[in-house]
Parts: sequence; C-alpha cells; structure tokens
Amino acid sequence: MAARAASLPNSSLAATSQRLAQLAEALRKALGNDAEKPIDIIGTDAKASAYRASAAVQRTQAYLDATKGCLTADATTMADALATTVDLLASESGSSKTQPVINGVETMDHRQLFVLGNGSKEVAFALVGTNLVDTQCEDPLVSATDRQGKRLAIQPSVTGVSPSRIELKLANSADLQSGSYVLHVQSKHKAFLVGCTAQPEAIAVVQAAPPVKATVNYALTATCRANGAEHAMPPVTGTLPDLAGGNTVSQQVVTNGCSDPVSYAITATVTFSDGHSASIGPISQIASAGITAGLQGGYSLSWDPSVHQIFVHTSPSTCKGVY
Repeated sequence: MAARAASLPNSSLAATSQRLAQLAEALRKALGNDAEKPIDIIGTDAKASAYRASAAVQRTQAYLDATKGCLTADATTMADALATTVDLLASESGSSKTQPVINGVETMDHRQLFVLGNGSKEVAFALVGTNLVDTQCEDPLVSATDRQGKRLAIQPSVTGVSPSRIELKLANSADLQSGSYVLHVQSKHKAFLVGCTAQPEAIAVVQAAPPVKATVNYALTATCRANGAEHAMPPVTGTLPDLAGGNTVSQQVVTNGCSDPVSYAITATVTFSDGHSASIGPISQIASAGITAGLQGGYSLSWDPSVHQIFVHTSPSTCKGVY
C-alpha cells in the first residue's frame, strides 16, 4: 500500500493507509485476549468490528490488484472510492450475531469494481459479502446516497439476492452525479420467537466519474517513387476527435503529390485528460498494406491505405476496476 501511495502522490492513498493502521489498532484493542479465538465464538461487538476490518482489508487488496495497468486518473478515482469505503467502515456502529458485511463490489463477470463511468446506459453489478440476506425474510432494501448521506436521484434496482451476493442494476448511469455512490443495504434476520428483525446496515462505495478522455495526434509520411527515385513527402499531420468511453473515431487523410506511393510511415501521440501522454512510431509498411498499432490506455490505431483513413478503436479496458 505504501509503495502504491508513493506512486500516486496526489491521491488519497496515503491518508487511507493511515486510516487502515488506526482501524487495525482499534481492532486489536477491541479483541484483547480474544484475538486468537475463532471469530464465531467472540462477543457480538468484537465480531462486528472484525468483520468490518476484514472488509476494509479485502477491499484494499482488491484495489491493489485492480489498479494494475490503470491510467493515473483512473487509479486516483478508484482510490477515492477506497478511501470513502474505509472511512465509513471505520465509523460504523451496531452489531448482530449474524453481522451483515459487504466485502466487495464486482461486475457480473466477477471483476472488482471501484468506478462507474457516468457515460454509459444500463449498468449491472453486484455486492458480495456475508449475511446479506436471510431467505426466510423479505429481500433487503438497497439505497444510494452521496458521501454526506443525501439520497441520490439514480437509485439501484435489486435483480437477484443470496446470502453472499446482491445483484443490482442502474437503468441509466449516464445521469449519475460525479462523486461517491454509497450503497446502503438494510436486511433482516429471522430469530426464534421474535421473527424477522432489522440488522445493522452494511455499506459499499463506488465512485461515479466521467470516462478519461484522450486525444490522438498523428503524422503520416508517404514515401513516393518519381523519376526512378524514392523520396519522402512532408508529413501530413492532424488530430483525431476526442476519445471517451467506448467510441471509435476516424479521419480522412489526403496525401497530395504522391501518385505512386512505395510505403507509409505513421507516428502518433495519445494525450490523456490528466495531462500525461505516450507516443509510438514511426511504424512503416509497404503502401498496399495497412498499419495497426496499440496505444497506451487500451486504444488501437489503424491506417487503411485503401480508403486513406486513420481509425482509433477502444479496446476492452486494461483498468479492471472501472466499468
């Protein structure tokens, strides 16, 4: 965690690392002589604290795993979701013999999820944990607020439940307000003689944020044959439309003055909305062959000489924690 925080100095990771240390110290004091005992036989309050601390640790490990290959902007936004998660877990109170706790948020194909891009439409994801549902009682209620507890306009719908998993759907994530999207789960548990009673609230956090934008600048150089000799033409330069989310962009390229091309070479630079950039090239091919190359951020650039167009496609995100 310390190493990751050092690589993201403008993120909330350093503060989260300190908060985790405080949470661990508070748990040690709460457990006392029970620290070596199985969690199922310790007192209810200590058990609740242990479950919450475990959830914070699991979410932190998930963050470290999910940020591999992420852009700085994405990793920083994911860190905000982790920070709010740890803060809320540390400040929670209430306990139960069947303590509900959310250990993670994941996509339907089981990728850990920290950021919901508010540039898409319907989104489905799941909360995973322990004691989330008692099948003898009514389904849990799930609501969403901001970090301050204000109810948000876009609320999740519950589409499936089990004791360890609650599946949710957002009808239109494009309308999500940027910032913390705090999910509150209110469940019930059936006990002998008393029926179904309310359990302590369980929480999970994801961050709503617009997709990281990127701009691609290119230079295409044609090598031509004239009077039996080959010579390079001045490069044709341009900027493609902005990339955001899963869109594909293209641009027509006019290479005047080259009636008999021998080859084409392309260089490109992708610049992200967080300010950093990465370049490729020059990459050359004979005039009749296309050129395809990968760009940082999961983008793929292609030159098609048959139609004289440059395309940039969005590949599946290399950042696993972003929807």
